[in-house]
Amino acid sequence: MEQVLVHQNPHWQGKRYKELFNRELLQSLLQKCKTRHIQVLTGIRRCGKSSLFRLLINELLKTNSPKSILSINLDDPVFFEAWNNPAFLYNIVETAEKITGVKVKYLFLDEVQSVIGWEKYVKSVYDSSLFKKIFVTGSNSSLLQNDFSTLLSGRYFCNTVYPLSFKEILSINKIQNNYDMARRKTKVLSLLDGCLEWGTFPEIWQIKNHPIRLELLKNYFESIVMRDCVAYHKITDIATFKRLLLFIMSSLGSPFSYKSLAKAMGSNENTIKKYLYVLADSYIISDILNFSNSQKEVARNLHKLYSIDNGLANALSYKFAESKGKFLENFVFSELNKIPHGEVSFCRSSNECDFIFKQGNEVCAIQVCYELNAENRDREIGGFSALGKSVKLNRKVILTYNQVEKIGDVEVLPAWQELS
Repeated sequence: MEQVLVHQNPHWQGKRYKELFNRELLQSLLQKCKTRHIQVLTGIRRCGKSSLFRLLINELLKTNSPKSILSINLDDPVFFEAWNNPAFLYNIVETAEKITGVKVKYLFLDEVQSVIGWEKYVKSVYDSSLFKKIFVTGSNSSLLQNDFSTLLSGRYFCNTVYPLSFKEILSINKIQNNYDMARRKTKVLSLLDGCLEWGTFPEIWQIKNHPIRLELLKNYFESIVMRDCVAYHKITDIATFKRLLLFIMSSLGSPFSYKSLAKAMGSNENTIKKYLYVLADSYIISDILNFSNSQKEVARNLHKLYSIDNGLANALSYKFAESKGKFLENFVFSELNKIPHGEVSFCRSSNECDFIFKQGNEVCAIQVCYELNAENRDREIGGFSALGKSVKLNRKVILTYNQVEKIGDVEVLPAWQELS
């Protein structure tokens, strides 16, 4: 255990972590560091939760002893004794303090869902003020749907971490404003192409070799499915579960009902609902509802599924070259999904409007079209009529790959401009 703890905490030597992408969420997390509240980060595996830990540690190193900061990746098999016995976490902390000779002030617990009953340990050390601040990450959205939320109600902050946003990717490439985008438009379009095909997982953007990117994305898929879906939720029919996921990835954005999806999979509605919950819990997919002012109608209506990341969808279905429109639509959804306090739905009646995006009192209807042309113009504009008079719209927007136009009260804009 001692060697693993030393390996997982290279900052004990006083060295800052390097080669990290800056994240927009960092400043908010630093403000919350001023409180004792437990900081919880949830999000899909490999989205950058551990890197945010390292960014926070870099900041803490400015005013604290390096050895007073302990980071533990609980996925490591060396900590298996803690997986079914959260009290063993005390032993891990004691071992670290014996190695360094310094009391731990800041505790970082990475992939805490590996430990059954972890919330009892966290509550105990929080109540006893054993640490100045506790940080926790997990790869399942249901992490807080257990005793933890009850035990520590009002004593924690929770933030969802996503793969890099397009705005963050622009910033990484030193494109900070509209002037930079206009001056380096060719680069912006190249970055957009990369997002559409390979997604925005941070590690993927550090690798330029496409075959390696593809292999890595497939490894991500296997890791997420086997650890955060199959093992965490104790799924026994793995073949059907994987088959459903592959089916979803090849038909992103297509309206469906639970009944129709169950029929297509040769399964039953209850199993399909359970598997969709599991996939959403691990953040692989999002299930969005048909917009309605009636909650009862929403419950009965159609659904649409989108992937959290284009790279995963491309790695599994590899239809990018022939489905650029669908990949642009999925990319737009994933970017809308990253906007704080936003709500995304769609509207399907006689026509279909791809997205209804609501943030506060502002409502925007969005159509996504790779290229607006004579063949699809009437259909795309007609999609806004699906909403009828059921909601007051602040904007009507058609997002394209790279077109600008004004059609009555409809704005036609490049997706890269709107989402930056």
